[in-house]
Amino acid sequence: MMQILFVHQNFPGQYRYLVQYYSQQPEWDVYAIGEKDCVKRQLHLIPKGITVLGYDMPKVAKGNIPHNIKYTVDHTVRADALAAVLCRQKKKGLNPSVILAHPGWGEGLYLREIFPSAKLIYFFEYYFSTVKYNINFDPEFPSGLAQQLHYRLNNATNLVSLDVADIGVSPTYWQQSTYPKEYHSKIRVIHDGVNTQLVKPRLAKSVTFKNSSHGELTLRHTDEMITYSVRNLEPSRGFHRYMRALPRLQALRPNARFVIVGGDEKSYSDKHPSGKSWREVMLDEVGQQLDMERVIFTGKIPYQHLLDLFSLTAIHIYFTTPFVLSWSLMEAMACEATVLASSTEPVIEVIKEGENGFLFDFFDEDELVAQVEKLMGSPELRSSIGKAARDTIVKQYDLQNCCLFKHTELVEEKLQ
Repeated sequence: MMQILFVHQNFPGQYRYLVQYYSQQPEWDVYAIGEKDCVKRQLHLIPKGITVLGYDMPKVAKGNIPHNIKYTVDHTVRADALAAVLCRQKKKGLNPSVILAHPGWGEGLYLREIFPSAKLIYFFEYYFSTVKYNINFDPEFPSGLAQQLHYRLNNATNLVSLDVADIGVSPTYWQQSTYPKEYHSKIRVIHDGVNTQLVKPRLAKSVTFKNSSHGELTLRHTDEMITYSVRNLEPSRGFHRYMRALPRLQALRPNARFVIVGGDEKSYSDKHPSGKSWREVMLDEVGQQLDMERVIFTGKIPYQHLLDLFSLTAIHIYFTTPFVLSWSLMEAMACEATVLASSTEPVIEVIKEGENGFLFDFFDEDELVAQVEKLMGSPELRSSIGKAARDTIVKQYDLQNCCLFKHTELVEEKLQ
């Protein structure tokens, strides 16, 4: 029996469906490892019958560590913690033939030394630029030299991982393109995949939010809804731009409910200097111009509720700087939502204007509002575009018929 090891700080992460697949293959003995606290929160996503290991991330005293190397220190400390656990397990018989790892937090740094005969397939999500992409994209948040140096050193982990891996995977061609050209031939483009058997238009007639800004609230299919959904509300996903357009959108659609899904934690953007959440900051700025009875902040919601929302929404608005593509965009499309998205990379790799969705300039509130006005006046257009959006996901990004096969084929190729 061959062993396969999955490595991800927040396991299962991007490996959710691959782990399910290999857990059902009798010739494979499946192991996985991640940070203990993160793995505990994801236990409901982990199939039975696999061996799940965990490591504790030590607390690092950073008082005297320069800011631009703090992440590098974290990555090294994390790699040490993971290595200690894997070395103990190696003595007990762990000897994987293949390892699939997300190296972004440092966990891939030492895998070659611990398991020299294993084939290493790394998930390369994004390579930080010091001069383009998300850095200095929005002039409202200019980066100084310190941040550029931080990004430069943050790529140290990326570069070591690129050297160590036998092959890499990026989910989109644009994300692959962020890496240095000399490594492009080493990175295959294979999307994580959308389970279109699960993520599809739903028959729900309503959706209930138990902890929204309005307490427990039920919205029905007869309610006009315009949605915005991200993991956390922050500038990298255009939250500030969306909030500034919201007063005009409300005036345009006086009966619409504007449903905003996302938490107040930090994902990809720096925290506001005031210490307030970006939701609080933007409400301080534009809250007086809004009818707050029609603005619903849901916080983070159960996945099934999110799919219900995508199936009920009139328009789903998506912003992003040039950064990693959100799963939620693909899932909204798979639910036949009419998506109106910022014309930034990697969005334009997936959405073609007027074919399977609509685009607007990230910085142009006028264009966003005009697009909403046009679409809300054309329900038949929205319906046809929603169907075309799902068709795109099914044909190009479906888990079972496309992406899962490509991933398993890559594993078999490396084992030959």
